[in-house]
Amino acid sequence: MTLATKEAVLVLGMTSGVWTFFTDGASNIKGSGLGAVLITPLGETLSQAIRTILFTNNEAEYKALIPGLELSRGLGSEVIKIKCDSQLLVNQVYGSFDTKEERMQQYLNKVQALLARFREWSIVHIPREENIKADALANLGSST
Repeated sequence: MTLATKEAVLVLGMTSGVWTFFTDGASNIKGSGLGAVLITPLGETLSQAIRTILFTNNEAEYKALIPGLELSRGLGSEVIKIKCDSQLLVNQVYGSFDTKEERMQQYLNKVQALLARFREWSIVHIPREENIKADALANLGSST
């Protein structure tokens, strides 16, 4: 196998298969933080904590989800499984809960447009205990 072939196999392995994205947002009096953990089909992990201006907790959840979707799609992901500890966000994405505020509807519209770019996607609600790393990153971002 040539070096170019090995690189092609690596890239194909990175983009085919299921990508897993753990996301969390946090907000407190010091500010808001976003936590993102993206795991490639090969098991490589990309993690990021982001400090932002003050958002509500629900806004921070959307703000954490959007760049993760953009990044994973930009890296070639076609199938993504999103894991989130915000039951509200998960149910709004699936349309089970209404989005009453205009600003929240804009975030939801953006998420739905991004999800449409994937061949397959799912978003599941998980307990905070299963979202430890993304939660810690979001809290780090909100407290620094």
